[in-house]
Amino acid sequence: MNTRPIMLFLVLVVAANSAPAVAEGPVWQPLTGGMAWTAPVDFVAHGARCGQRAPHEFPEVLPDAVPSDCTLGATSILPEYEPGDVLVIPVVVHVITSGSGTGNLSDAVIESQIDVLNEDYLALPGTPGALGTDAAIRFELATTDPAGLPTTGITRTANDTWWNDSDEYGFKTTLGWDQNRYLNLYTNNTPYLGYSWFPQWGIGWEDGVVINYQAFGRTSIPWPYNLGRTATHEIGHYLGLLHPFEGGCGIATSPGCYTSADLICDTNPDATETYGCPATTSCGGYAVPVENYMEYTDDACMELFSAEQANRMRCSLINYRPNLYTISSSGEIFSNDFEAGNLDAWSVVSP
Repeated sequence: MNTRPIMLFLVLVVAANSAPAVAEGPVWQPLTGGMAWTAPVDFVAHGARCGQRAPHEFPEVLPDAVPSDCTLGATSILPEYEPGDVLVIPVVVHVITSGSGTGNLSDAVIESQIDVLNEDYLALPGTPGALGTDAAIRFELATTDPAGLPTTGITRTANDTWWNDSDEYGFKTTLGWDQNRYLNLYTNNTPYLGYSWFPQWGIGWEDGVVINYQAFGRTSIPWPYNLGRTATHEIGHYLGLLHPFEGGCGIATSPGCYTSADLICDTNPDATETYGCPATTSCGGYAVPVENYMEYTDDACMELFSAEQANRMRCSLINYRPNLYTISSSGEIFSNDFEAGNLDAWSVVSP
């Protein structure tokens, strides 16, 4: 069963005598098949930058004895959710390809995506995420599978139906590992850049993150979504964050900003999604948070989570995903070779 809406798209036909088009990115195949568009222009036109469902599309599932500190209606910024010990999340990447093998991502590309996540969620010095908040959340490819056997944390499956993202139930129930214990990432040819699942909706087969294979990891594609920030954005939803423009401007000041818009007070209010990297204002003169990972801006200008976003993500992990992470309190020091030009190198060094 496919619970996602089927989207219909118009095909623009360019006359043979028109000027040659400038390539803006890869050709995308939407669900209906046979109709192609070129990113990023049509992603903007068709609202396909993020396929995340609205926060209140499904009922909230508040686990027993869990405080209501980070529901889909309110946020409480509390000291117990401040970054401290590093919370380590095991990741399994399910690479779904077409029957002919299109979309078969290399191990190096997959590892580069894990690197990007750690640069962004740990605000690693010397990386594009250095200016953000260190949320003390780290991602690692799983080393053991649900049966306790050794694994690379990567699976590969050829299936034309799943490749075209037209059977979400099928590929998630067949491929997904225990959603309480693993972050399941799926790559295929979804017509969105990506979509996710809020933890406040409960943990079941739907849980996990789907990313279009061409927006996964650091790639050489010369277009705005090639630096791995789609996964950073979608995992933000997976950890309970809303878009800054969710519900429009909302209430700009405390306490109303904790119960309106994105439920966060230290992200500027924003009337609508923003593309590109413009220096612009919204909601009565507030600067649009183009640098925030939860906006719709280009990968190159995304560089931070706010301090309160980090607090809310840790609240979501602790309260809604308590079996997902392990705690690393060894005082690990993170180093990387980003400044030396090696974009896919970072390491953990014991103190």
